[in-house]
Amino acid sequence: MRRLVQHGIPCSYVLLNALSYVMKEVSKVFLGAHALLANGYVMSRVGTSLVALVASSYNVPVLFCCETYKCCDRVQTDSFVFNELGDPEDLASAQSNGACSKLEGWRDIQQLNVLNLVYDLTPPDFITMVITEVGMIPCSSVPVVLRVIHSV
Repeated sequence: MRRLVQHGIPCSYVLLNALSYVMKEVSKVFLGAHALLANGYVMSRVGTSLVALVASSYNVPVLFCCETYKCCDRVQTDSFVFNELGDPEDLASAQSNGACSKLEGWRDIQQLNVLNLVYDLTPPDFITMVITEVGMIPCSSVPVVLRVIHSV
């Protein structure tokens, strides 16, 4: 985001709970990708799918920035299979203002397991275009990109 601002492109960073409030003023949404899957889904940090969903509901173009080496032939339709788990303590101690967390002492509750997923999947329906080093491509073009990469 810093580089975009340096090049004169106005950018804003907002919290997830303010998305629907600011989306009326947004012209484009740029997101990063961890992987671009063969079925057109994009794997990225948790919360990315929510941003794309809200932008799509406001008819705001969603552009993912992803290098072609991140294209893979794996197919996935949910965020629970083949995901990484973060440290549950990161969620339990997420209070930045020094206040007591609602999850403090969660390990003492036998029936409670905290699941901290690292990635989520964004469906192709919410993705306008993927920006790569070879140009802008639709997310459905992953099989073509893989074929070209493997033929070289």
